[in-house]
Amino acid sequence: MMLGFMGNAQILTPDDDGVIPEPTKFQYHNRVIAYPFLRQADMVWSTRHWERIELKEKVNHHLYYPLKAVVDRKPLFDVLVDGIVSEGTILEVFKDDRFTIPLTPEGLEQLVSNLDTIAIDPDLPVRREDPSTFFLDTIRVRANNVTAYLIKSDWFFDKQRGEMKNRIIGIAPFVQDPKNPANSYPLFWVWFPDARYALHTHTAFNRNNDAKRLTFDEVFHLRQFNSVIYKEENVFDRTIADYKRNDALSQLLEAQTIRENLRNMEHDMWEF
Repeated sequence: MMLGFMGNAQILTPDDDGVIPEPTKFQYHNRVIAYPFLRQADMVWSTRHWERIELKEKVNHHLYYPLKAVVDRKPLFDVLVDGIVSEGTILEVFKDDRFTIPLTPEGLEQLVSNLDTIAIDPDLPVRREDPSTFFLDTIRVRANNVTAYLIKSDWFFDKQRGEMKNRIIGIAPFVQDPKNPANSYPLFWVWFPDARYALHTHTAFNRNNDAKRLTFDEVFHLRQFNSVIYKEENVFDRTIADYKRNDALSQLLEAQTIRENLRNMEHDMWEF
């Protein structure tokens, strides 16, 4: 006797754009995973680093592209700005890396977008009292103006788990001024724990496996990027460039030394 069974077929539509129906894909059912509880007594050593993620490096391209949003992805810069201005999922935004000068969504909009006065006739001067001599153009900082991301993070040794861990505290897009390309600066700083929901609801491109994309939160948690240390917590509160002024190579070697000291510290902890 043959036993029959019935199965539900996967119903696909052009909106699914794949072999699996869109609502069943893993990224639509993800939730932000809370950090494990850390006792103060278990954190026996810590240090603070500021790092720079250069978007020119191929390994960091998933944080830069696509420059314009597509159906399933958008650049990290748009994820942060939309989360602050339009979606309201990111509230803790500041002008400095010490998180002492808060920014409102309106204040951020003024940093991202501003008006520029352009003369109608290049041979004639602009007269503010005469609107017929100029027109206003909106200049907006976009994803293609971002050259790097700055992150501020704490490294600490967890005695209970016996490992060195990293927690990102803040992130900032480092942009090139659209009006003056020679001028670059961090546009704003976001308190990273507050941005985790926005980062976890958007996926980044995975060049190794398109079926298993990582969310931006997972990218940073797993440190799927390359970065260079430009400052370590110190008594003078100075960056590497402040005391290694000879050339960029000496600054890079100093950053490698700091990273190597961090690795040696973890090994030394295991001896006790």
